Amino acid sequence: MDSTTTGSSSPAVPPNGVQRQENGADAQVQVRFRTRQKHLAVTDTAILVPARLKRYGLSEIINHLLESDKPIPFNFLVDGRFLQTSLSSYLDSSSLSTENIVELEYVEATLPPTESATYEHDEWISSVRAHARAPIVLTGSYDSLARIWDRSGNCKAVLKGHAGPVKTVAWIPETGTAARAHRFLTGGQDYKLFGWEYKLDVTTGQASTRIEFECVGHTGSVDAVAVHAAGSHIASASSDGSVLMWSADPTDVEESEKPEPRKRRKTDKGDVAGLVGIPLKRAIKRLAGHVGAVSAVSYDQTTDAHAPLYTGGWDHSVRVWDVENGSTTSTMNCEKVVLDMDHSAVSGLLVTGHSDNAVRLWDPRATDNLVTKLSLTSHTSWVSSVRWSPTSAYAFASGSYDSSVKVWDIRSTAPLYTLSGGDVKKEEKVFGVDWCGDLIFSGGEDAKLRTFECRV
Repeated sequence: MDSTTTGSSSPAVPPNGVQRQENGADAQVQVRFRTRQKHLAVTDTAILVPARLKRYGLSEIINHLLESDKPIPFNFLVDGRFLQTSLSSYLDSSSLSTENIVELEYVEATLPPTESATYEHDEWISSVRAHARAPIVLTGSYDSLARIWDRSGNCKAVLKGHAGPVKTVAWIPETGTAARAHRFLTGGQDYKLFGWEYKLDVTTGQASTRIEFECVGHTGSVDAVAVHAAGSHIASASSDGSVLMWSADPTDVEESEKPEPRKRRKTDKGDVAGLVGIPLKRAIKRLAGHVGAVSAVSYDQTTDAHAPLYTGGWDHSVRVWDVENGSTTSTMNCEKVVLDMDHSAVSGLLVTGHSDNAVRLWDPRATDNLVTKLSLTSHTSWVSSVRWSPTSAYAFASGSYDSSVKVWDIRSTAPLYTLSGGDVKKEEKVFGVDWCGDLIFSGGEDAKLRTFECRV
């Protein structure tokens, strides 16, 4: 339909598309509403509305046209971005001609997330990952322990292996693993990276864990770990400036030669020592290029065996790697330290959190080198953790040292919602966030694993 065509039921509109009342106190403009949600579609005939309307007023019009018994909140997109002002302000700021009809796409607004559960820890939580299939959550803590929780808040397993703070955790995607058996990784400040297996006896409800292997090679804290979407390979990033590649195959190991007991130490959780004879795993490749600590790593979320790898570090660079050749294919230098990153399987975009309080979006598919697609600012301190929604091409969550977790939609320059990740007065930092299904998880200095219900 031509953009200047109107339906017979629409009020008459002057040629310039804007109609002012005789007293000049108001203006009206033609808009055409459309949506990709077919069950919420209304007429695509242009109609005349007050130019002073913002999102809430426009939502009232849509609900009136739908004859909704229960009002539905909507967001409105114009030129692919959320409308955050009145229609008249949008027209003025965009220097648009009033002769054109304003095309508005509407989508159901995301309802405010609600905090659904809180799981108490003994120490700061450094990292959190929910399992994509099973209703369990893995956390790493500064008390040198990792823990597995069910969704009811029961701690199913306490994992004792590290001799210092656990800095990063990750599940290994399952490809034919026996039922009720799950594999995962923990990396720590003690330079160690362990591969684990967790099993739940469906008859007794009892859980068991064991260390499958220890990855040997890092000479600094293991601060980030990523697993290929097919579950075949592991990438670990360290403060020693290296990125090491490993096979995820638990049988691709060598037996520990002349095992010697580690020095035993006591904690309030019991004896952590005595790890002897653990099979060792050697790195299959070292990716060298960063200058200084590497603090972020993420695989491209494709099952392609040649999926690129993304890394970021304290040298202010984001790098794209051809893992097979061990070479950097693209490098982007940004203003500040890269603290975390995550790649979206839905949108193909990369999101990064930084020490200048900003969140940045990148499109690794861009042919004109790696460039910042969008920079978002709202946090007031370092952005320590970022995670995409697994179902949305637009939504992600960020955690910060400012005690907050923010929910974003990349079609808006402002966060949709700000959630509490700790006590602001105590300046409790958020160290880790995750998004699994309709749940957002966060953990930090308040030693609480927080869970929020968030549907997008």
